Amino acid sequence: MFSGATTYNVLEGAPALTPGQDRGLALGAMYAVEGHLPINALTMEADAGTAARLAKGSWDTVDAESARATYRYLLGGGHDVAYRMLLPYLEAYLAVAPTRKRAALKEPHERALRELPELALRHDLDPTRLRNQFINGAHYYGNLVTYGSPEPLPRSIVAWDAARVVHVSRIFSDAGFVEPDEAWAAMEQAVELARSAYRSWEEYESAFRTGRLFWQLGAKRFDQTKAGDDVEKFERAAKELLADDGSPWKRLAW
Repeated sequence: MFSGATTYNVLEGAPALTPGQDRGLALGAMYAVEGHLPINALTMEADAGTAARLAKGSWDTVDAESARATYRYLLGGGHDVAYRMLLPYLEAYLAVAPTRKRAALKEPHERALRELPELALRHDLDPTRLRNQFINGAHYYGNLVTYGSPEPLPRSIVAWDAARVVHVSRIFSDAGFVEPDEAWAAMEQAVELARSAYRSWEEYESAFRTGRLFWQLGAKRFDQTKAGDDVEKFERAAKELLADDGSPWKRLAW
């Protein structure tokens, strides 16, 4: 079932997946390929202590209650809320970026910095992080628009949130914070969100990579080279999944 050019980590003896579970895990297949996680099972193959430390360090999650709060965040908007808010400001800036004229760039840049803090507070977002995402994003994408051939920015990065539902489900299950049925149910919701937002695995993976970069843009000291290298790892994983006949993305039509 998982044979092909790419060598996947297939957990021997894992329970057979239902069609819904198979599709749910497929949302997180980039994480599975990049991190060599089981492609066919809801686990990172971590012991409970290791998984609990990872949940606390990466997600500030320590028990079932906080795990459910994480699910509510990811399934209730996640990073997509901030992205959709910022997108018009980035697009206005990038529309004039190829001119490289300071006067043309000044107006959309200053408008964003003037209006975004109030918008952030109105939507219970961190104003400083949103400001960083605009400044770093304008610089990063501005260079791509001026000197390269960037992909169009997606209308939504819910793919990033949906894929992370799968990833945290592995962690939370291994830590014993949630039962498998609860994790599978959260992943089913993630599938519904993703399928309503995109038309193909290609659109999905592109939005995932944009979302991962958007997350990194919020840092005070954004390292463009490091972020680019990080996203490139997932781009390689996606290319394998889109090309390999044994991948879940080839087996499962979007």
